[in-house]
Amino acid sequence: MMKKLLLIINPTAGKRLAADYTLRIINKFDAAGYYVTTCCTQINKNACDIVINRGADFDLIVCCGGDGTLKETICGVRALGRDIKIGYIPLGTTNDFAHSLNIPTDALKAANAVISGKEMQCDIGDFNGTEQFIYVSCFGNFCDVSYKAPQKLKNRIGRQAYYLETAKELFKIKGYHAKVECDDGEVIEGDFFYGGVSNSYSIAGFAVLQNAGVSFNDGYHELALIKMPKNPAQLASILNAMMKKEVLDNDYIVIKRGKSFKFYFDEPVDWTLDGEFGGSHDYAEIGNCEKAVTFFVSNNDYVSDEDVNFSFDE
Repeated sequence: MMKKLLLIINPTAGKRLAADYTLRIINKFDAAGYYVTTCCTQINKNACDIVINRGADFDLIVCCGGDGTLKETICGVRALGRDIKIGYIPLGTTNDFAHSLNIPTDALKAANAVISGKEMQCDIGDFNGTEQFIYVSCFGNFCDVSYKAPQKLKNRIGRQAYYLETAKELFKIKGYHAKVECDDGEVIEGDFFYGGVSNSYSIAGFAVLQNAGVSFNDGYHELALIKMPKNPAQLASILNAMMKKEVLDNDYIVIKRGKSFKFYFDEPVDWTLDGEFGGSHDYAEIGNCEKAVTFFVSNNDYVSDEDVNFSFDE
């Protein structure tokens, strides 16, 4: 009996490359013994809606798009309350989560990973008990460039659109005063350039946490706080640590592992969840949903961001 597969495609993701690969992807799954039903996201019908309305009868749901489309797909599966396995064919601009989980950024290789790769359970995050995120929730400088950069520009020039948006914000940087309560009782307070809770090696296209002991299904997330630099020397130290992936040994960067974190602010602060606007909050409680999702990933070892094929990003 053929297994039923729901293929969800975001036709506007990345450089709109889904149209170039859709038929070949369908053919690969068909040859592997899947009965494929294909749906495209629309302005008024995102991946979550598709999954909730049509996904209950499928054995496997495969998402073709960026990290935002993947988040919608997973939220839909979670809303169904069924243990449906998820495949991911990353066609976004940075594909942070795919790089971390060793999911190829080449569409056909990613399809092969779904067909013949290995299953991997993965934690996801809970934000204030009302929303879930897949790999990162964050606040601070430059967190909003992923959704502020125009989609048409991202389609045309890829991740360079983020760099242009970042350049526009360079002269607007500021510190965010926050108090963070960790689940072990430690309280961290100060002015921060950036703050976030993640389950990923790669954030904003840089694998800064690759050497930080990240595990994707241990029930823990990583808290990262970058103190607001007071002078160019401190900023240079922070950037150097990030580029060399030595964030654990830097005096201006706090990395801590935990199951939950509580954030308190003097005024509402904008949050970003998986590259999308997550609302303004003066309080945020972030928890871990352990082994909540099962993905198919490549059988090969993790590939660092220097060696990744960025064919869809550049």
